[in-house]
Amino acid sequence: MPLLLLAMTAWGLRPLEHRLAGTAIRPGQLSGLGGNGLMGVLGGMRAAVASGLWLRTHQAWMKQEVIGTRALLQLTVAVDERPLYFWLNGARMLAYDIPTWSLAVDQPLVVQRQAAREGVAAAQVFLEAGLAAHPESTELMIELANIHLRAGGDRAAAAECLRRAAGRPGAPYYVARIRGELLRELGRPQEALAWLREILPGLPADDPAARRTVVEQRIKALEAELGEK
Repeated sequence: MPLLLLAMTAWGLRPLEHRLAGTAIRPGQLSGLGGNGLMGVLGGMRAAVASGLWLRTHQAWMKQEVIGTRALLQLTVAVDERPLYFWLNGARMLAYDIPTWSLAVDQPLVVQRQAAREGVAAAQVFLEAGLAAHPESTELMIELANIHLRAGGDRAAAAECLRRAAGRPGAPYYVARIRGELLRELGRPQEALAWLREILPGLPADDPAARRTVVEQRIKALEAELGEK
C-alpha cells in the first residue's frame, strides 16, 4: 500500500514539474492543498516522497536537463522543506553546474560571466527560500557566501552573507574571521579592523578553533597599516 501511494503521488505531481521550472516556490506552499488534496494525502510520507523526487532530480542532473532539474528541485523542497541537504545541494546545482551545461568551450568571456551571474542569482533565490524555512540556519547562509565568492567572484556580497551568518547561534568562529579578511581584500581596512575588534572579546583563548591569537595578529597588522595604536 505505501509503495502504491508513493507511485500515485509521483504520478499526481508530474504535471507540476514544467510549471515549476522557472518558478521559485515557497517552502510548504503545496501543503496548502491540504485536506483531501494531494499533499493532504501524503501526511507523514512527505519525507519518502521528497526522497523519491530527489532521486529523480539527480537523474535529471546527470542528464544535464535544465528544465527538469530546476523543476524537480523546486518540487522536492515544496514537498518537504526540512532537510538542509536538499537546499545545499540544490543551490550548488543551480550555481555551479547548470550555468556550464549550455556553454561551449570557446564561448566569449562575457557570455560565461553572464551565465555565472544567472546561476548565482538562481541559487540565491533558492537559498533565500531555504532560509525562510530555516531562519536560524548558519549552513545555508555560509553556502550563499561561498556561492557569491566562488561562482560570482563577489567578495562584497560574500562578506555581507558572512556578517549575517556570524550573527546566528552556533556560528563557527571562522565565519567572522573570514569576513574580516574579505573586508581587508576589498580595500576596507578600517571596517575590517572595527569588525575584528568587535569579535575579539567573544573568542575564548582556550579553544584552538577560535584562533584568538590569529585575530589579535591581524588586528595589530591593520593597526600598523592604518597608523593606529
